[in-house]
Amino acid sequence: MGYRSRLAQEKSRPLLVAGISLLLSGSVFAQKVDVNAPADKDRLIREITTPSPKKDTWEHLSTVLNWGTGKPYDDTIRILQDYFKSLPPPSNDELARFKDKVHRELVFVKGGQFLMGDFGPEKSQDRLPYSANDGAAPAHNVTLDSYSIFKHRVTYADYDLYTRANGLPPIAISKHEDLEFRFPDYPVAHITWQQSRDFCAWVGKLVSLPVDLPTEAQWEYAARSRGELWVIPSAAVPVVDGKYNLEQLDNIIDKMEENGTSPEPLVSRPVGTYGDNRLGVSDVFGRGKEWTYDWFDKNYYSRAAPHDPRGPERGSLRSVRYATDSRTRLVIDRTGFAPDTAKADLGFRCVLNQSSPTGQ
Repeated sequence: MGYRSRLAQEKSRPLLVAGISLLLSGSVFAQKVDVNAPADKDRLIREITTPSPKKDTWEHLSTVLNWGTGKPYDDTIRILQDYFKSLPPPSNDELARFKDKVHRELVFVKGGQFLMGDFGPEKSQDRLPYSANDGAAPAHNVTLDSYSIFKHRVTYADYDLYTRANGLPPIAISKHEDLEFRFPDYPVAHITWQQSRDFCAWVGKLVSLPVDLPTEAQWEYAARSRGELWVIPSAAVPVVDGKYNLEQLDNIIDKMEENGTSPEPLVSRPVGTYGDNRLGVSDVFGRGKEWTYDWFDKNYYSRAAPHDPRGPERGSLRSVRYATDSRTRLVIDRTGFAPDTAKADLGFRCVLNQSSPTGQ
């Protein structure tokens, strides 16, 4: 599937869902869900709490949630909302296990200098830009101190632990679109910039370490395996004579998603679906966007600080970085969203601002 076709598919999803709902009428819907039977609470909770669910687990939940009307739909929404709202504060054992997980998640990134941004005019074979993104240039030298970054994006299970520990309302339970993809090891979504940063701050308090959102420079340096000259950070995409085989890009991503673990992989899938880069950081190739610490200014690279830049001092948008999923969304590309934006494909990960690996 080409990028234009994929973009059209993404834009047409609401119409597609509506069409499916209309088609699943009468006997077709009744074949999948008994409209006269009471909702099976135990089954629904078992389905929504299954990590990396296979099709026979998520299909029932997805079918009911996409029906969008009537008692099975209403009961399902109510049961799932009540379940997440009633979760108790985490036990000491749960918090201890999560602290251990945080330490396992941290990938150490040794500091150094790299050429940040679109290095195509300086380093590519043709001396042409790689990116059409008007915020990716000019390339500029940046030196970073060492730090550690989460291997994976933060998951729903991680974020639920945070809301439970702090008496906060659960996120992503208000609409059927939220609940359809709300499995424990899927990247948390529908999350604002402040909510993301608050989670990182809470993790920092829990492990008594300086944890925050990554700066744009930290994110890109880690995504490019300490600044290596790659705009598609996956060994799965072949490079021949110094050039990427972009014709294979869509097929490679589609194949990585052929594990039956999502009703809609364009929007959501388990963390780790697209594998690690050479540094060991996951899903910087594939689908998804991530919040970073910085304010966004498309012209910032022309005046960025050379050492540990933290973005402009002020602004109206926060910077968002892409996993590479096409020739128009490369690991060097960037954009800005209003801080209160909450999207189905927008998540985050945290960094530890400490110059030595955790435990040393």
